[in-house]
Amino acid sequence: MTSAEPNLPAFGLLLGADGLTVRRSGVGRVILEAARLLRADPAVAELRLLIGAAAEPPDLVDRLDAIPPAPDRGLSPLRVALSAVPGLARLRSLGLRRRLDRVAADMAVRTGRPVLYHEMNTIARPFSGPTVVTVHDLSFRADPALHPPARVAWMERRLPATLRQASRFAAVSAFTKAEMVARLGIAPDRIDVVEPGLAAEFRPTEEAAAAPVLARFGLADRAYVLAVSTLEPRKNFDRLLAAHLRLPAPLRARFPLVIAGGRGWGNVLEGADAERAIAAGTLRLPGFLPDADLIALYGRAAACAYPSLYEGFGLPALEAMACDTPLVTSATSALAGTAGDAALKVDPFDTAALSSALRQVLEDEALAADLRARGLIHASRYTWTRMTQGLIACWRRALS
Repeated sequence: MTSAEPNLPAFGLLLGADGLTVRRSGVGRVILEAARLLRADPAVAELRLLIGAAAEPPDLVDRLDAIPPAPDRGLSPLRVALSAVPGLARLRSLGLRRRLDRVAADMAVRTGRPVLYHEMNTIARPFSGPTVVTVHDLSFRADPALHPPARVAWMERRLPATLRQASRFAAVSAFTKAEMVARLGIAPDRIDVVEPGLAAEFRPTEEAAAAPVLARFGLADRAYVLAVSTLEPRKNFDRLLAAHLRLPAPLRARFPLVIAGGRGWGNVLEGADAERAIAAGTLRLPGFLPDADLIALYGRAAACAYPSLYEGFGLPALEAMACDTPLVTSATSALAGTAGDAALKVDPFDTAALSSALRQVLEDEALAADLRARGLIHASRYTWTRMTQGLIACWRRALS
C-alpha cells in the first residue's frame, strides 16, 4: 500500500529542518526535498519545520531563495562548554521540550491525529512524543579526527539522550545501518534503511546550455576534473590534489582540478602545493555554488572525483552519475554501495591509485563513455518519492 491510500491513518509531523537555512550540504538537500514532497502527501495531516526552537509552516521551502543562507560555522567551544553545565543544559532541555510538546498538542487538536517528531540529522531535540531519527553517518565515532573536537564533544554529550528518546531510526544506507548496530548497539529491527534520492534537475546538460557557466569560470567543455563538497579533512581533497599533481604535466594542464564547495574546518588546500597549482591555473576553487551552476559543471566535466575518507551515503557521487559524468570514488564506507558498478573505485588513502584512476578516465574515451552509461542507469534508481515513502513507512511503524 502507498502513503496516499485513504485507509491508512494520517498523522502530524514535526520535521527537524535546521539544514535548510544554512549553506546547504547533502543533509540540507535531503531535508529540502523531503519537505517539498511531504507537505503535499495525504499521509501528513499537518507539517511543521523545526528551525532551532521555532516551528515554521511548510511554505518556508518556497521562501528560501529570499533568505540568504547563513554559513554553517559549526559548534563553538563555548557552546559545547555551556552544554556541559548540568543545570544550564537541563533548563534549556526542559524549555525546548515544553515548547515542542505545546506545538504538537496544538497540532493534535487541529487535526485530530497523533503527532510524530522526525529529526533529520542524528541529534534529536527533547520531545515527549514518538521520535524517529535519521543517522547519516557515524564518522565522528569511526574516526573523531575527521571532525573538530568541539563537534565531537557535543555529539557525544547529546547522543545518549537521543538513543533513549528515539522510537525508531532511519539509516541512509545499509552501510550506515551496520555501523549503527556495531558502534551504537541499536537493534537491527529498530532501523529502517531509507536512501536519499535525486532531484529531477540533476540530469545531463547540453554543451550549449552549460557554455555561459563554463565561460564564467574560464573552463572548456569536457576539459576539467570536478569535485564537489565542503572543504574539510574528511573529503580528502589534499590527497586528491596530490593525485592530480601526479598526472603528466600536459594532461594536468588540459584537465584542471575544480573543487566546488564552501570552506569548512581544518587546513585544507592551504599548503604550498595548492598555492602553486592555483597560480598555475590547474586548481580552481570557485567556492559554494548555486544548484544551476553546479549542475552545469557536473554535466560537462571530463570526470568527477569523490575520494572521501568516510561517507554514510555520498550524495555528490550520485549527483555526478545522474549528470552523465564518469565517476572516480572511494571503495570504502558507503560509497562502495552508492556507486555500485558504475564508477572506478579506489582506496582513498592510495594517492597513486587515485591518480591512475583519474588518468584512465581522462585518456580512455571508451571507458569514460561506459561509466557515463552505467552511471545514468544506476542513478535513475534513486528518487525522492521513494525516500519519502520509506520515511512514511518508518513513521507508521513508530506510531504503531
